[in-house]
Amino acid sequence: MLFANKFIGDLNVSRDLVQDAFFTLWQKADKLEIKQSPKAYLYQAVKNSCLNYNRHLSTKHEAETAIGNKIAELEKQVYRNSDNPYFSLIEQELEKKIADVIANMPEKCREVFKMSRFEKLKNKEIAEKLEISVKTVEKHISKALVILRRDLADYVGVLLTVFISKL
Repeated sequence: MLFANKFIGDLNVSRDLVQDAFFTLWQKADKLEIKQSPKAYLYQAVKNSCLNYNRHLSTKHEAETAIGNKIAELEKQVYRNSDNPYFSLIEQELEKKIADVIANMPEKCREVFKMSRFEKLKNKEIAEKLEISVKTVEKHISKALVILRRDLADYVGVLLTVFISKL
């Protein structure tokens, strides 16, 4: 069993493989022509079983990965389809909720956040335009992000769906 475990790394599976090797030897005892010692035969049989088991696991893992990738791709295709009424409804609801949250932010916080995220201005540029410090800009952006996280917490699943669909 310890010999098999060197190949497998799982004592339960190793035990099963060794038992299978003994069982196969017992079943085929009258048909086998062992040219070496029975001990050497069993070691080789266990080694082959371990290698076959590992090959099976590798094939299984590759198949699961391929299937998972295919499912993920199909899901993306469904959500990328702008004609999909479900996706359009989710997107509209989410856009409205985000707009509401931004509209309800304190005035300076909202202004700084919009300049940062929608106008793509750097913190230094925002500070210069609004005649405030870069630290104040950073604080407003941090506050806006806290508000968004708090108010959109119930929409995390929807946000992930939309984000994944945009990939």
